[in-house]
Amino acid sequence: MTLLSQDLPRERRPATVPDEVAARVRALRRARRDARTRASRVRRVLLAPTARGESYTHVPRSRHRD
Repeated sequence: MTLLSQDLPRERRPATVPDEVAARVRALRRARRDARTRASRVRRVLLAPTARGESYTHVPRSRHRD
């Protein structure tokens, strides 16, 4: 009986990952982590209740006086 995995050609991968690729992977992971941190901070600020019940929206005053 032959297993399916025995029939597939084996792809050879180098035993060590080049330093440049490893550095790029670390940089991408750091960037993703930083983006998640920024997004959670922004979300927290936007959803936080205000002390006096003020809203963050700015309503411009009318330029014309009646």
